[in-house]
Amino acid sequence: MEANSDGDVVLHALFNSISSAIGERSLGYYSDEMCKKGVTDSKEYLKVILNKLNQKNLKINNVSISIEAKKPKLEKYTDKIKDSISKILKLEKQNIGIAYTSGEGLTDFGKGKGMQCFVVVTVI
Repeated sequence: MEANSDGDVVLHALFNSISSAIGERSLGYYSDEMCKKGVTDSKEYLKVILNKLNQKNLKINNVSISIEAKKPKLEKYTDKIKDSISKILKLEKQNIGIAYTSGEGLTDFGKGKGMQCFVVVTVI
């Protein structure tokens, strides 16, 4: 994906979901300045919000990820995506759900013009 950073739509949506759940600011508030300094790895952005989560003595219980795109087809990468997120969040893979849709071609994402991702987290 073309982006200022690595364009990882899943990690960007994950950041915003965690941020919203704990009453913090969205990704751009932090990443814009980090990107100017050459930090383009979304895992580094995620560390910012995970530190804030830890400061509030909270932890993630479950993650639900929904990706809409015509291409690329990501289903075959589900295990790798879960492995990566599991390591980053220190969360069991069974507590991470991923769903994919093409949107039946009804949106620009379903027509292959981009990708969108929504993430819901529960924190305890």
